[in-house]
Amino acid sequence: MEAPAAKPRNRNMMLVGIVIVVLIVVGVGAFELFNTGGSGPKGTQLKMFDSGCSPANPPICGFKDASGSNSTTLTAGNSVYWTNTGSLPHTATSCDSTNSAKYSYTCPQTNGSLPSFDTSTVANGASSNSVTLTTKGTYYYFCSVHSFMHGAIVVQ
Repeated sequence: MEAPAAKPRNRNMMLVGIVIVVLIVVGVGAFELFNTGGSGPKGTQLKMFDSGCSPANPPICGFKDASGSNSTTLTAGNSVYWTNTGSLPHTATSCDSTNSAKYSYTCPQTNGSLPSFDTSTVANGASSNSVTLTTKGTYYYFCSVHSFMHGAIVVQ
C-alpha cells in the first residue's frame, strides 16, 4: 500500500500563511524604520549660535529668535525648541534654583517659582526637544556649557 499523498490544498494554505507572516514582519519593520515619531520638535524655533564664543566677547554667541532678538514672547501653552547653528555644543537651561545648584551657576535674573527646563547638550546641527511653557512669566535661561550666554522667554 502507498502512503496517502499530502493534500495540495493544505500545502498551499501553509504557503499562504507563511507569506502573510513575512509581509506583516516586513511591514512592521518598514514602519519602524521610517516612522520618526513626527516631523521633529514643534513650536517656535530659537537658535543657539557662536562665532569665536568667549566670556570677553559674549555678543558673538548666544540665543536668538527669527527676528534676531535674545528675548522671545510666547502665548501660554505654546512650545519652543532650540537649534544649534554654531560649532560648539550648547544647552538652554532655565535660571532656577534647581539648575543653578546643579551647574554651580548664579543667573543674573532668576525665574522664581516658574517651572524648570533643561535641554541637555545640543550638538552643532541638532535641535532640542520641544519645551511647552504653560505658566505666565519671564523665563530666563542660560547655556550650562557657556554660562555667559543668556536668553529670555516672556510667556503671556
